[in-house]
Amino acid sequence: MADILNVSLNTVKRRLRHFGLSRSYSEMSDSVLDDTIRDLVAGNDQLGPEAVRAQLGASGIRVQRSRVRESMRRVNPTAAALRAMSQTLHRRRYHVAGPNSLWHLDGKHKLIRWRIVIHGGIDGYSRLIVCLRASNNNRMSKYGVPSRIRTDHGGENNSVCLMMNIFRGPERGSALRGRSTHNQRIERLWGDLWRGLTNVYYDIFSFLESEGIVDIDNEMDLWALHYVYLPRINRDLDAFVRQWNNHSLRTERHQSPTQIFVRGCLEQQGRPTTAMRDLFGGAQAVDWPERVTVPQVHFTLDPANMEQLAAQINPLGGPRTQLGLDILQDVLTFLRAVTLQT
Repeated sequence: MADILNVSLNTVKRRLRHFGLSRSYSEMSDSVLDDTIRDLVAGNDQLGPEAVRAQLGASGIRVQRSRVRESMRRVNPTAAALRAMSQTLHRRRYHVAGPNSLWHLDGKHKLIRWRIVIHGGIDGYSRLIVCLRASNNNRMSKYGVPSRIRTDHGGENNSVCLMMNIFRGPERGSALRGRSTHNQRIERLWGDLWRGLTNVYYDIFSFLESEGIVDIDNEMDLWALHYVYLPRINRDLDAFVRQWNNHSLRTERHQSPTQIFVRGCLEQQGRPTTAMRDLFGGAQAVDWPERVTVPQVHFTLDPANMEQLAAQINPLGGPRTQLGLDILQDVLTFLRAVTLQT
């Protein structure tokens, strides 16, 4: 850090003390750590030690890797053994010029049966997630507008490529398209997202359907499902982004995507590149038009009933271990009572 900022090591240490920043580990007993990790992995046995350690770090808890691994073996030894037997797919390495030079974009349709789509974007240089949202939020300007994007040939990306060619110019490779295997950064993200989050909601929705609680052909049921679970999915996506952007990468000397992104920006901030100019110059946000065909839910509540529902039922309420099932039942009961009155 001192070399990047061109200051002395003592200056860095003094500023760290001034802001109360420390690299010391949190004081926490094994039993408290086990309880904390048990809450983090509740309902999802596929989370690995690095993902859990990153989630702890995002919550202000700094624990050694060895303690996290040991705790996860105590909390769920079966899941730990299965992870140890799993095989890792080794992909080819490739080079990206710097942060904000190339974004990998895609949409994932694992939950399309319930009319929910997740869109994501990842910075090719640092692996920093720049956008990850369920359903209809397409704003991707938190880390500036990229110099280039890479997508696959999916129809939902046509408008994104058109916008990039208009925004950046068509003769400079602003939008690169290819097979999903060439879009490896985002494909890796989808795999980790499935293991870390999406599989939980897929199982919940499948359970609700199999038990007859939700009928996917009933517009009111789908409206209730979206009312309860879209805020919960996006809340968990935000937590996943914090965990991902702060998890250490073994192949990058255990730096996190955030650290790699910031380091790259500091190293390249004086260069006259499109990526850096818009990042530090505050380019305006872009709402990317979408072409994913997600059937609209044809059910609405009048403003008075919507206000009453919002006042009575918070879709983000209740303990996470209940997975929102009781809240969904309450919403369905409310909606059925309203429809009987009309």
